[in-house]
Amino acid sequence: MNQSVLLNVAVGVVVLALLLWRQLQPRRVREDGALRLTVILLVIGIFQAYPVLSKTSLGGIVLVLLAAGLVSGAVFGTLRAYTTKLWITENDVWRQGTWLTLVLWLVAVGLHFGIDYLSERQGAPAGLGSSTIVLYLAVTLGIQRFITQQRALKLRATV
Repeated sequence: MNQSVLLNVAVGVVVLALLLWRQLQPRRVREDGALRLTVILLVIGIFQAYPVLSKTSLGGIVLVLLAAGLVSGAVFGTLRAYTTKLWITENDVWRQGTWLTLVLWLVAVGLHFGIDYLSERQGAPAGLGSSTIVLYLAVTLGIQRFITQQRALKLRATV
């Protein structure tokens, strides 16, 4: 494994561990939190993916698999948003992921690397999955946070 792939894997593992830990902690739902973190992850993800994606032309099936990976991130983000507990304490909406939230995270990341494996079998450059993991995390977390914020707004409106 080359240094670039190792660095991408290390960054992805650190970001994922932090996200999983934060998902299971009770946290106040903030109106600005989703956009800021999503943009930061998108920028990091683009910087990680660009060197791999720019070195080769991707075949049609690889592009379809790459798109499927990002769509699966959006689907799993949606599912996780509905497994997150929401409650109101002192006029603030709080959230906390459940064991099912954690399981869905693990399945989603496993699926991302499964799609990466299929992509490499179809001619994608080695390391495509590790170079796009932070981009994937940006999509899946951004969708999850957006839906959670919408749920929080509805909950707040009922009080």
